[in-house]
Amino acid sequence: MAYPPVVVVDENDNEVGSAMLAEVLQKGLYHRIAAIFVEDDHGRMLLQLRGPDVSVYPNCWDQAAGGHVDEGQSYDQTAANEISEEIGLHNVALTTLGTYRANHQDGARTINQFERVYVAHVPHDVVLQPEAKEVSKLQWFTPAELKAQIAKHPEAFTPGLLYGLRKYFPGFAS
Repeated sequence: MAYPPVVVVDENDNEVGSAMLAEVLQKGLYHRIAAIFVEDDHGRMLLQLRGPDVSVYPNCWDQAAGGHVDEGQSYDQTAANEISEEIGLHNVALTTLGTYRANHQDGARTINQFERVYVAHVPHDVVLQPEAKEVSKLQWFTPAELKAQIAKHPEAFTPGLLYGLRKYFPGFAS
């Protein structure tokens, strides 16, 4: 999958340029991510199973939507675009929960990024349209179901999802 250049930042999240995603990942450059959690009015959380062909954490459970901040875009623009493109939700109110710096290992690669986390609240019967190239599956989880799955198979979840749950959703802090 070809990506446009992404925003490259310094260790304080100040823009310093842009580069192709492959170079960013190869060199471990800091870049920006927008991550969107989606909850319904029954208290469930929507997760996506990342597609097998995505460049980072293929076949892992992740937030409902998210992506790299492309050159010329902001975190907010990226969040709105990603929730629309990946799961078909348009004009949804997004609340910013916070931004954190993350450093992960994905095989031999070091992934350095700033991740801005958002949450959207939707009705339980909302119609979703997953983007087939990036999203293998969408699934709603109750907090108890999600905690149980994470306890059994933590490797099946992206580091960003796990951190975001613990930091921004009190029921997952333990």
